[in-house]
Amino acid sequence: MTALEVLLFLVVLCIILYAFVLSRSPKNLPPGPKPLPIIGNILDLPRSKQAYKDFLKYKEKYGDVVRLVLGPFQTFILVFSQKAIHKALIQQGNDFKFRPTTLFVIKKIFHGNGIFFGNGDVHQKLRKLTLVTLKDFGVGKKSLEERIQDETHILADELESYGGQPRDIRKTLKRAVANIIAGIIYGSRLDYGDPEFIRLIQNIDTIFTVTSAILPENFFPFLAYLPNSKARKVFNAFDDISRYARRRIKEHRETFDPENIRDFVDLYLKAEEHEDEEAVNEENMFRVIVDMFNAGTDTTATALAWAILYLMTNPDVQDKCQKEIIENVGSGRAVSLSDKERLQYLDATIKETLRLACIAPLVPPHTVLEDTQFEGSTIPKESTIIFHLNSVLTDPNIWETPEEFHPERFLTEEGRKKEKEFFIPFSIGPRSCLGKHLAMMELFLFLGNLLQRFKFKIPPGCQKPSIERVHTGITCQPHPYQVCVVPN
Repeated sequence: MTALEVLLFLVVLCIILYAFVLSRSPKNLPPGPKPLPIIGNILDLPRSKQAYKDFLKYKEKYGDVVRLVLGPFQTFILVFSQKAIHKALIQQGNDFKFRPTTLFVIKKIFHGNGIFFGNGDVHQKLRKLTLVTLKDFGVGKKSLEERIQDETHILADELESYGGQPRDIRKTLKRAVANIIAGIIYGSRLDYGDPEFIRLIQNIDTIFTVTSAILPENFFPFLAYLPNSKARKVFNAFDDISRYARRRIKEHRETFDPENIRDFVDLYLKAEEHEDEEAVNEENMFRVIVDMFNAGTDTTATALAWAILYLMTNPDVQDKCQKEIIENVGSGRAVSLSDKERLQYLDATIKETLRLACIAPLVPPHTVLEDTQFEGSTIPKESTIIFHLNSVLTDPNIWETPEEFHPERFLTEEGRKKEKEFFIPFSIGPRSCLGKHLAMMELFLFLGNLLQRFKFKIPPGCQKPSIERVHTGITCQPHPYQVCVVPN
């Protein structure tokens, strides 16, 4: 057969398969734009740097539950609004708690293992073990708070060395946050100038700015093998991080002492001797480590970058935070977790940062294992389901002036903490972010201690930096900006 004949044969085969899938699809599907044969709604996908915002046009047209077809067979369901998201992830949490295994890029990277994209009993055991580690401040020779405090001092010294000159400090922030995860996992930190460390951070950047559930390679796998494929960049970044993780695990095995548990790897090696081998083995340990290193670095460091941007563009908020710190802590000792109840305005500022920046506006994809009734429609089994958190965190029906930075919304008139039911930056339900407590601890200690020591200012003669969100991958990043870090 000629190349043309092969191509025509494949096109006809895809059309036949597409028609077969349609004939077997459940009735009463959610509304959505009409898909084209073979490519589905690929042409309807966002192409701007504000994908989360572009998706909102579907909510306006079709409602809170929207169906897309991507490629010849993959059904995507977008879920908007507090009511629908709460119903799916809480009331029907057992139906929606699974991760998809049909997306090509995700399947090739994770192989259904680890805590991020794993499922079933093995996933539950891994998640439990990881939660125990993150909550146990006594693992190793230093508590988790001590590790963060130490890194805060190193970060502060690094920022002071810039001499108050305009700098883009986002990479420095990522190295500081990455060192917290490195300390938990490997028991030691890395030098900011270490070339291997810098490469690891670059790989994490690639993963979080390129990876997306709507990558065309997920639906047309052959695209992943083209020279300039985004998927290939992600594969290379994961491979590099993986080689590093496997080397560090090997080093730990050679020096492992069950009576001297130094870090997460040691905790896992000890668990291998007693736990179910199906869950606790080197392959799953490796997957969990990569998951923790990736997710625990980018999201928290991005939140720090947003917080500093909001503080420098809202100097009145920065002044209130610093006044509170000086009055309640002073300058003679570091801000600690025990100060949290006395630093309510700082806590509110962190929450407002997470709300407005909405670091991860689209929850990592979920799926259902069976056809599932939801909000008057049928969600087909193995659909990829995306929950739109930004539709909750900036909903004008929930938040007054939602696009403004206003920490007071999290405080009573007396300046005390006010809980907000719809504040869900870490998602909700069985697959909510397991690192949320660590992230909040890091943000409080990093920001509290940096504000105790510095002011963050817009460089002289420069325009006010943009606070527009850039969303091209997993997280919403700020546009590049420069800041003057000036000692108090």
